[in-house]
Amino acid sequence: MYAAQADQERAAGLSGLERRARERDAVISTVVLVQASVEAFINWTHIQAAHTVNSMNFTKRAEAVTTSVAILNPAAEAFAWSEAENDFFTELTKWRNFLGHSSATSRDWLRELLVSRGEVPHGASDSQMMELLTAPLAARFVDTARTLMARASGATGTGAPFSNGAWHAPDELAEPLLEDPSALRSLLRVVLRRTGMLSLPADELSRELDQQRAGRIGLWVRWRPGRRRRPGRWAVDRG
Repeated sequence: MYAAQADQERAAGLSGLERRARERDAVISTVVLVQASVEAFINWTHIQAAHTVNSMNFTKRAEAVTTSVAILNPAAEAFAWSEAENDFFTELTKWRNFLGHSSATSRDWLRELLVSRGEVPHGASDSQMMELLTAPLAARFVDTARTLMARASGATGTGAPFSNGAWHAPDELAEPLLEDPSALRSLLRVVLRRTGMLSLPADELSRELDQQRAGRIGLWVRWRPGRRRRPGRWAVDRG
């Protein structure tokens, strides 16, 4: 989205720098989180196999997945990362170290890789390397990581760690209502209209209320009168 907005601004004769900076920041977060996710998956595989890998080096722990897969699923065909997959681990690691560390060594390692691939010239500056942090790069990292981990998961026969809804309580998972943008929009519009913060035509308000009564939203907005001369208030109840 930020990349598209930057292009639109440039086409209109503006700099697009602010939107490009937002794109780059989002890509930085994506690269770091993709590397963390892949490393967590690899470590989970070793834990499941009770396989102790002495090295803490990310690429060496990735290579050791071959052994863990064999332990977890002896009947499966021998598993090994392809040359392209190993190259991805190297690229991912060097980008992550470049972004996460201030050492000259991390910057030089990434620069050497990018020069060898013809992506930057010899002696490229940090800024030139940062210009490669674009939405297509982020999408490629996410898609490649997903494909690799799915392949490894299939080979082990154990699946990946449970993470779907990991930050939600079980009862929250059974209430998808507020994750539905249209339902939330309808609810908020009624609340805002009733509190006087949003002006809607009567017919539009009626349509919103009809949707609620039809069960499409499952929440009700109603007035709770106050007691003993206290002011009343609007309340939201489950339908």
